[in-house]
Amino acid sequence: MKNPSLPRLFCGFLFAVIVLLLSSCMNKPAAPPPPAPPPVADYQTIHNDFYWVDQNGQRILTRSGCLREFNGAYYWYGGNPRGFLEQYCYKSTDLIHWTNLGVCMRQDVDANRIDVLYNEKTKQYVMFMKYDGNGAYLGIATADKPEGPFTLKSYTLVDNAAMGDMSVFEDDDGKAYLAYVSWATGTNAQHGIYRMSDDYLTLDKRMYLWDIRSREAPHIFKRNGLYYYGTSRTAGILSSGTSYYTATDLAGPWSPAQPLSTPGSNNSWDSQVDFVYPIQGTQGTLYMFAGDRWTKNLPQGRNGDYIWLPVEFEGDTPIVNYNQDWDLDLKAGTWRKFDPARNLAAGKTATASSDDGTNVAQNVTAPKTYQDYINIHWDSAPGDQQWIMVDLGAPMDINRVILKWNTNAAKSFKIQTSTDATTWTDVFSTTQGASYSVTDEKFKTTMARYVRVEATEQAPVPRGGRGGRGRGGPGTPPAATPATPASAVAANAAPAPTAGPAGQPAYSLFDFMVLKD
Repeated sequence: MKNPSLPRLFCGFLFAVIVLLLSSCMNKPAAPPPPAPPPVADYQTIHNDFYWVDQNGQRILTRSGCLREFNGAYYWYGGNPRGFLEQYCYKSTDLIHWTNLGVCMRQDVDANRIDVLYNEKTKQYVMFMKYDGNGAYLGIATADKPEGPFTLKSYTLVDNAAMGDMSVFEDDDGKAYLAYVSWATGTNAQHGIYRMSDDYLTLDKRMYLWDIRSREAPHIFKRNGLYYYGTSRTAGILSSGTSYYTATDLAGPWSPAQPLSTPGSNNSWDSQVDFVYPIQGTQGTLYMFAGDRWTKNLPQGRNGDYIWLPVEFEGDTPIVNYNQDWDLDLKAGTWRKFDPARNLAAGKTATASSDDGTNVAQNVTAPKTYQDYINIHWDSAPGDQQWIMVDLGAPMDINRVILKWNTNAAKSFKIQTSTDATTWTDVFSTTQGASYSVTDEKFKTTMARYVRVEATEQAPVPRGGRGGRGRGGPGTPPAATPATPASAVAANAAPAPTAGPAGQPAYSLFDFMVLKD
């Protein structure tokens, strides 16, 4: 006889097992989500030894100036070296492409060593300057916008004495400090640090004063709680070595001077230091050495008005090595060396519509260093329209072209790609090319075997000359002329360029690089 309770017992047992299994699954902790992929680096390349130009192909005028970040954009301020009567402002989001916002302040006297800060309390942009000559006043101007126009508010002697070069440092707590060269006991005989008032408009308290003779271009930066006070030699516009002092407090004591290590150079890579700028990012802080290159060293390939170089550190010791090209990631605050192996055009066959002498098309893809690139380039024969083409050897993905132009550059040109050297697609075009500049353009990734530059107009060759620079002592400064809004200012106050001599090559190119970033 069957036991009617057995099926019920079996069903009950099965139900209990199912409940137990479901309970175990419900109480089991959820698997952790997969790790987020690392952020994609977004590197831009800084190119030294060439002229920086704005959106109009005009050379940037920011001598003895400063770099600041306001509202997510970078502003580069500085003076027109032809008398330093105008202060210019340029804007960029990548430190590569610059828009000229015009003259942000114009005055009737020499004013240079410009620095600009934003005051959180007054909501004003404050410009500091060495006002009226070399032995000068401290001039202060304000504006409602970073591009100005700035209005002169005051000019004053520092401790009743003229001053030489100066700059301004903003500390982590928002306090601002003036670093200045004092003439109180003689020309360029002392250096000092002054704390500014909370509104940045007046001097508050002198923090330190010490005898430092024959040094100028003072600047301060801070790293890991350590302050660095840097200077150059007083050598006029000649390049000079940089020295620095260190302290854990702006009130001192300060260490003895140490030369800035620049392996391979004793004159700051043919420049006078302007500032060291910290680029703070999500992964670190890059400290960037910025120098004015008043005099050139063409045998070493060093041209251009400015150099920007990454500062490396061994402990607390800064080192500035030379990199003609180097990559920086603004968001991360990191940098890397530019790897020439990434150049897909390196060593590949180059042809052109014409060659001039031994400066053949193949030179643009030949290996070279910054010391010898000036001697390895392509020249076209004289003419109005020329092209040069690189054969990558096989179709491949590309999205970036770098062109390093010699004096005879193209003003109007196109960068084109093709898979068969017959049908061409324009990936970039401009009518604002400039002499001795770098074209570095990214575009949508495309498949190509051939990359061509087709030029239709030669860029004018700018006239040489630095222009005047006032050296007078402070007198009674005339009233400053109101600044001109950017919309009403010509793109550049430099003299109009002139065409190159007849019979010279129409176009001349050092490097033709093709990359896939």
